Amino acid sequence: MMDFTALKECLDDILKTCNTPSVDCIVYQDHTLLFRYFAGLSDIENNRNIDGNELYLIFSMTKMLTCTAALQLFEQGKYAMEDELSAYIPAFKRMKITRDALNTENAARITTGASMGESVTVKEDGYAENPIRIVDLFTMRAGLDYDLFDEGIRAALADGRHSTVQVAEAMANKTLGFEPGTRFRYSLCHDVLGALVEIWSGESLGDYMQNHIFRPLGMQNTRFGVPTDEESLSRMAARYSYENGVPVRQSVECVYNITDEYQSGGAGLCSCTADYALFLDALACGGVGKSGARILNEQTVRLMQTNHLSGQALEDFHELRAGYGYGLGVRTHMDANVSGSLSPVGEFGWDGAAGAFSMVDTANRLSLTYFQHSHSWSVEMQGKMRNALYSCLK
Repeated sequence: MMDFTALKECLDDILKTCNTPSVDCIVYQDHTLLFRYFAGLSDIENNRNIDGNELYLIFSMTKMLTCTAALQLFEQGKYAMEDELSAYIPAFKRMKITRDALNTENAARITTGASMGESVTVKEDGYAENPIRIVDLFTMRAGLDYDLFDEGIRAALADGRHSTVQVAEAMANKTLGFEPGTRFRYSLCHDVLGALVEIWSGESLGDYMQNHIFRPLGMQNTRFGVPTDEESLSRMAARYSYENGVPVRQSVECVYNITDEYQSGGAGLCSCTADYALFLDALACGGVGKSGARILNEQTVRLMQTNHLSGQALEDFHELRAGYGYGLGVRTHMDANVSGSLSPVGEFGWDGAAGAFSMVDTANRLSLTYFQHSHSWSVEMQGKMRNALYSCLK
């Protein structure tokens, strides 16, 4: 019989040593709930205990769902990975580029929530020779940045172009940091991919996910933006950042959904632990959910979890996650000697700016979903949680 004491103690330690107000964790194996634990305060100022029913802004945990939606359309033959982005969004046909040295340091700040984006000033140096391909969007190799309010986007908003596709079109005014396909840079790639989901499907990104992922899997509490109804708002966990190690309350808003019409495929969703766990369980079980619905073919899940980086791009990613590569929108385990992880090669997932963490292990049909609502967390925290889980499965 499995003993999850080590994982519970790890979560309790996160509460104590990381000043995280609350933790919520679910482990599934082969559609069976093995472990659920939540503790702490969902609202410090009002001394409200977490009850496991909280809603969270999941930030970059949105990316796995956007990539899943895009991969569903890939299975339908809507596009090929090597297709040029400009075939679907012509504004990306001729991209400006800079030869300035690429700064990759801010990527870690964005993933851990220490920064909500970046402000980029570069010297333009002509035009890129390589086209941006669809696979470059999946793998963050397009050369884009994470500046949400550059001159091109501001101009589009001022001109009344507020929709997901229109804002993505405005991103074509960016100056690329490198030749597409040559390096890794955490960026707005998956926001552009979300716009492509709308173009390929004819549905809004939110409607597409609702019809083809959320409803089939039974994810009843996942949506873009902050909910507006009173009952759902009352379930929103308070959100915190840290100043000198002390949690400071932040407004419950998602800066990535930059207009009421814009749905950020990179960071715009609101969800709960139970919902997201159903999604990860489906991926762990070869694309089939607990409900019996298939959201991806098994071979597509394998494609998703396969490392697609090489050369300098892989070296760039190793600065973020040692021992891991990057698949189609997910980190993927490559070398336990470097990562220090007890998980098998091929374990994959991603995380969110407010501390959410996902882990999928198809070899063991195992998944872990972790939510908190506080920024400026550390990658080491995730590694300890992952290893504590595997120590429980002996």
